[in-house]
Amino acid sequence: MKVILLEDIKNYGKKNDVVEVSDGYAKNFLIPKKLAKIASSNELGHLRVIKNKETEFLKQKEEEIKKLASEIEKITLKFTLKFKDDKAFGTISLNQIVEVLEKSYNLIIDKKKFEKHEVINKMGLFYLKIKLSKNNIATLKVNVEGNK
Repeated sequence: MKVILLEDIKNYGKKNDVVEVSDGYAKNFLIPKKLAKIASSNELGHLRVIKNKETEFLKQKEEEIKKLASEIEKITLKFTLKFKDDKAFGTISLNQIVEVLEKSYNLIIDKKKFEKHEVINKMGLFYLKIKLSKNNIATLKVNVEGNK
């Protein structure tokens, strides 16, 4: 029997998948527990509409993420650290970077999206990778200057 899954079911599929299951499993377990419904032509048409809306939403979201990535690529953050005998007093933390992005550029980025962040306690230009989505990674430039 073909059914449309209403929730993710291990070993069978994800929500909105059309799968073939045994009649007994569908009638005695999936349908009574509202985990699936019978894949009638009417339901399949409704499912197509839902999937089209999801695809449209994902495309729109992907465009927004690409736009955000291009904005991030243009930014170079500048920080100043105190140095004495080539040793830095303090570091630049992710919290500081996220705070500057939010206050200066109105970009709210979760610090968990930064990949492999090393401690910034030297002078120079650093490139931080931000994973915005599965396919989009933006590179943020951080320039650290020193004063004595």
